[in-house]
Amino acid sequence: MITHKGVIEQINGEKITVRILQQSACSSCHAKGACMAADSKEKLVELSDCSGVYTLHEQVIIEGKESIGYKAVFWAFLLPLIILLAMLVLTTGVWHFGEMEAALSALFALAPYYLLLYLFRNSMAHTFQFSIKKNH
Repeated sequence: MITHKGVIEQINGEKITVRILQQSACSSCHAKGACMAADSKEKLVELSDCSGVYTLHEQVIIEGKESIGYKAVFWAFLLPLIILLAMLVLTTGVWHFGEMEAALSALFALAPYYLLLYLFRNSMAHTFQFSIKKNH
C-alpha cells in the first residue's frame, strides 16, 4: 500500500485537494546533507470523497494500491522506452537511416505518444485513484 501524510488545502463539494510532501527514498538517509541526490517536493493531490467528515487544514493520510505505482512506472517510463528502442531498431536495421536521422526519428516518435497521454489524461485519472482517511 502506498501511503502519504498530507494536509487538506481545499474542499470543493466532493473534491478534496491534499498537499503532500513527496520524498525520494534517499531523503531519510543520514548522509543526505552531504549528498545532492536527496529530493523532496510538495504535490497537490485531488481526491473524491462524499462523506463530508473532513475539514480544511486537517492532517490526513492518502492511500493507494501498489499496482498504481506499477502502472505509473509503465506509462511514464517503460512504454516510452520501448517505443524509443523499437523506433531505433526500425530506423537503423530495417530502413537503414543514418545515426542522426534514426535518433531524431526515435525522439519524434514519442510526440504522438505524449499527445495521446495528454488527450486521455482525464480517463486515465480514474485509473490512478487514491483514498483518504483521518490521521489518528
